[in-house]
Amino acid sequence: MRYYSASRDGTSRREVDPYHLWFAAGGLHLIAYCHRRKEVLLFAVERIRSSTLTDHPYQLPLGFNVQEYVQDALGVMRGRRIEVELLFTRKAAAWVRDKSWHPSQEVKLLKDGRLKMTLKVADNEELVGWILSFGSQVKVVGPEALRQRVRDEAKKIIVSSR
Repeated sequence: MRYYSASRDGTSRREVDPYHLWFAAGGLHLIAYCHRRKEVLLFAVERIRSSTLTDHPYQLPLGFNVQEYVQDALGVMRGRRIEVELLFTRKAAAWVRDKSWHPSQEVKLLKDGRLKMTLKVADNEELVGWILSFGSQVKVVGPEALRQRVRDEAKKIIVSSR
């Protein structure tokens, strides 16, 4: 297939063994083994520019489990799993607690009305953006590296708007 990579802003040719189509975050994604990268990857279907069928045989690996492959994704991006602890203001707690953000989430309503949430999710840009979407209504308690990345990204937003 010819695939457009948004992060690299370029199109490349890939030979892939398709494993599964997965609908998530409002889009359709192809989970496939990529011969170029020699690993299972996630491809956004709308970025596949063209495809050609081949007669190359392949077999889904024994034990490959789609749910395990995507379990850490907050949306669609994968990464190293981390445990995140967030503290939401009383104002945000009212609507944050009623929503299922990720299967691993655990929430605890504190006596002062704030909400503590823990998640075991992929550490990536998608996580940082999701946290930033709550603005000043959330604080990253941990891990420290994530708190620093959120802080740095927030500073970039301020600087880039000048």
